[in-house]
Amino acid sequence: MEDPDGTVVHPTPASVIRNLWIGPTSSVEQNDLTYSSSAWPITLIHQIIIRCTSLRALAIVNLYQGDWFRLASVLPPGLESLTLGPVHGKVDWRYLPCTRSLREFTSMDTYMMDLELQQIVLSPGIRTVRRFYSRSDHIKLAFDQLECVEKATTLEKLELVCCAETVRQAATILEDLAKRYKPDPERVVLVPKSHTHESCYDPIAILFDDWRLSRKAYSSFYD
Repeated sequence: MEDPDGTVVHPTPASVIRNLWIGPTSSVEQNDLTYSSSAWPITLIHQIIIRCTSLRALAIVNLYQGDWFRLASVLPPGLESLTLGPVHGKVDWRYLPCTRSLREFTSMDTYMMDLELQQIVLSPGIRTVRRFYSRSDHIKLAFDQLECVEKATTLEKLELVCCAETVRQAATILEDLAKRYKPDPERVVLVPKSHTHESCYDPIAILFDDWRLSRKAYSSFYD
């Protein structure tokens, strides 16, 4: 690319990043970025996000919920996919810089207030909301809030991801809850998963693998 004087200008590395995962990619491997750890370099992360002007997908994992507001205000306006958890801070959709562009939101292991969830699913741009639960005894929280999505007009898919020791166990739990709550089969997708990765309980690794595959699929479709 060139400036008005014809001088060749090389973009900075950060300005061409499309997908960014911040935080650990495993619940098992040792790292400094544990939940609520003082090792989280919030100021540095703040500066990284500001420089990633072409960012399309962002995941922030293990960030203490009380620190989320320090990053929410600097999300790139063109961001299309946001993944947060576990136990992330309140997502006030009205004030995110990327509200108009966001198409996909994933929340891991977080109880969300009804109004908070309603603001997300009623957003004109949102297409997919994913509630990911690493423990099967918590997935009921998502079923309890199914009424919050009934008035959504542009939402195409609500994914309820339930992790258990085996996929079969997770599927049985989802089937039993579906019989009770009767979710809309045209919109609500039930996704059973094992929380085991390489023989260990590792839900963050499961979430990371899903995120990575979804970004590859997105790139293949649009590139």
